[in-house]
This record gives sequence, structure tokens and C-alpha cells, in this order.
Amino acid sequence: MIQLGKILCPTDFSPTSDNAVRYAVEFARRVGAHVRFLHIATPNNPQQKTDAQVSPEMTGAEHEEGIPEKFSRVLMTEKKKGLSADIFMLKGEEAHKVISDHAASWGADLIIMGSHGRTGLTRLIMGSVAEEVFRSSGVPVLLVKEQAADKIVSD
Repeated sequence: MIQLGKILCPTDFSPTSDNAVRYAVEFARRVGAHVRFLHIATPNNPQQKTDAQVSPEMTGAEHEEGIPEKFSRVLMTEKKKGLSADIFMLKGEEAHKVISDHAASWGADLIIMGSHGRTGLTRLIMGSVAEEVFRSSGVPVLLVKEQAADKIVSD
């Protein structure tokens, strides 16, 4: 039997990521799992890059500043409805590696994340964090396409 007790949902707070968040919330609710939302802050300057390698977990103040108010409100509303969830923020340069490593260390049973579905030149230039996580993670990955919003139905 498949045990789904811990679901990791990486988010960059984009519309595509929001679809995955909504999907993860409903999925977790239906299977009785805990969902952890993970946001990765990418350092912009050399000093932050050095600090990120030494101390990857964000401090309380950094954590609070990095969460959009709309996301916090949605999360609190869902928790009041009984959803078991938390949010975790990490610093790192390679988002796919941070996601895969955190999924393994936390013991996630499933990763649910959004995919922009880029193709061609845009995909070559921008890359795909979702594709890299899919390839590198030892944890099963469910990708929610940007166009899948109409498939997400809540009770």
C-alpha cells in the first residue's frame, strides 16, 4: 500500500505555483497528509551566496518578510479548516537541488509542484526547475501544469 503522510510543495508564489499549491491542499486533505510548502530564496550578491552555504535556513524575520500576505491568509484559512500544513523557507542557488535534498531529509512521500510547460528556446534559456527535480529526486513527483487550474476542485 502507498503511504502518503508527507507532501512537499515547492512554491515561488507565481500563478503556476499557486495551481500546485491548490492541488497539494486538496490532495493532502483527501489522503490525510501533512503538506509542507517550501520556498527557496536565491541569493543575489556574493556575500549572501557565502552566507547561504553556511546557514541555509532563513531566520524568523527573513521568513516572515518572504511570505506574501495573500499566501499567508490562504494557508491560515486552510489550517482553520483542518489542513495539516507548514511553510519552510531556505536559501540556495540551485532550487532543484534544494528541493530534492529537503524532500529526502524531511522524508517526503510525494512532491507536488507546478510546471510552466515551456518549450523550445524559452525552455533552453529559462531551464526547468520542475524537470530537474523530476530527474534528480528519489521521491515521486507530481507536476501540475499551468493549464490545469480547471481540474482543481475543492469541496
